[in-house]
Amino acid sequence: MKLKDYSLSIANINLKSGLHIGTGERPERGEPVPVLESPRTKQPYIPGSSLKGKMRCLLELVYGCKETDPKDPGSPCWCGDCQICILFGSGNAAKTREPSRLIFRDSYLTEKSKEIFEKIELEEKPGVRIDRISGKAAEKALFPMERVPEGLEFKIEISARIFENDDKESIRRWLAMGLFLMEQDALGGSGTRGSGHIEFKDIRFDGKEFPQDWREICRREKEDLVKVKIKR
Repeated sequence: MKLKDYSLSIANINLKSGLHIGTGERPERGEPVPVLESPRTKQPYIPGSSLKGKMRCLLELVYGCKETDPKDPGSPCWCGDCQICILFGSGNAAKTREPSRLIFRDSYLTEKSKEIFEKIELEEKPGVRIDRISGKAAEKALFPMERVPEGLEFKIEISARIFENDDKESIRRWLAMGLFLMEQDALGGSGTRGSGHIEFKDIRFDGKEFPQDWREICRREKEDLVKVKIKR
């Protein structure tokens, strides 16, 4: 296969609700890190793995997995042939027939949001488990969670490898559907409890703006996208 070109997609992720993407522990303190942050700037960021994993998961939920790990039914598709495997790569190295197309960069705060974040703190959102009998908060069921506050924006960049015989427009359409589905769902932790509601703004593919009605186009194309082939 011959690598012919790259296409670049850029956008801003606007937080419509607080975002929680946690991680492990601070090695020096042994404390949980409530929100993933850059060691250099101490500001939050969204890892490319979170964006890639969420988009792939949603596309597979909508369009299905042709083949998964027999020992792990919840694994990504590893058939190596479907459109999703072509975009994101096969989950099984033995069945990988060609390089994946999409490359997700880590997403950092926009310059304006950096200035805002320096003046504020992470928000703390209380969580609670309800006692099914009393209908009230269960005893010792409060669990606070720290989040990046709503209203901040992150810059997102996705590079697409274009190989010979690839259809660049098809890659753009699959990518648009992935963005559309992420807006309908949630990013990060506690998405079913209000966190992680996002909106993509100022989307450009190879320098060209997405059409104003791109979401409506995705709604209309949702059932037929599976027929859109990335390779000619």
